[in-house]
Amino acid sequence: MATDVGMRNEEKKSVSIEAIRKKFSEWGCWPYQYQMYNLHEGFRDISRLPYPLSMSSSREVLMDDDDGFYEECKRYQGFDFSIEPTMVGEAKHCSYSELDKMTNFKNPAEIQKTFTGRLFHGIIVEGSVTRPAIVKTWDYLLPMKPGNAPRLDKFCDEIELLTDERANTHPNLVKLYRYCFDTRLAVVYDAKFTSVLLSDVLLSDDFGWNDRMKVATQLADLFSWLHDKGTAVGCVTASCIMIDEEVNIKVFDFGYVSNHVNEDTNIPVKVRVGSDAPEIWEGMFALTSDNFML
Repeated sequence: MATDVGMRNEEKKSVSIEAIRKKFSEWGCWPYQYQMYNLHEGFRDISRLPYPLSMSSSREVLMDDDDGFYEECKRYQGFDFSIEPTMVGEAKHCSYSELDKMTNFKNPAEIQKTFTGRLFHGIIVEGSVTRPAIVKTWDYLLPMKPGNAPRLDKFCDEIELLTDERANTHPNLVKLYRYCFDTRLAVVYDAKFTSVLLSDVLLSDDFGWNDRMKVATQLADLFSWLHDKGTAVGCVTASCIMIDEEVNIKVFDFGYVSNHVNEDTNIPVKVRVGSDAPEIWEGMFALTSDNFML
């Protein structure tokens, strides 16, 4: 039987998550879509595309109505992003200025693209102690895409997963340190990037059968653990997994997350990215949908 303290802690956590979801439903994605960094960083990505796309101007490639974009950016310049309470589980919210001190969102800090954003090197500073961190964003970079809006749901789903005491203690999951919904959607993982992704070594002849079995066993154990806790995740590809010298893995990105699943559950999919089970592309997923990732 749950104790009163445990029930109060669970209620506090769920209220925090629902407060964020409620605000997002009121705001929509526009306060995040209409930020000037979406133009500057989006154009930076466009400039890396092959010719002739890379030679196109921001007016030609990034948007059809640039004057309207600038006007909307001015409208949301002083937007109030505050939400109470600001703590979900053990993870605290950080302001945009605090997030900007952890990473500068410049090319040298960028590690790679994710399903819905980017991954950056970061630094956590606590008093006189500093340690490496990973920052992940949910991006609304230009050009605008119809699939951007559900990123609000995906952001909330991942925070709920990584602050759920039933599911966030597995050694193969990254640990959430901070999250940010002020001006930019991002999370900070308390982890050092190993500099090696599973996708980097998967095709290597040096990555032998024993190494492959160790990775597969860890993934199977993670999914089994999550299933036992009523959580399903989707589309965990080799580029979503860090691997260290001892062939230990950390999963840092997911195609989807659902924290309220049982054997009979079929839930409409709001976010579809990457490769998934057939039912995902029919608009539903179940607890066993992530079996297709193994």
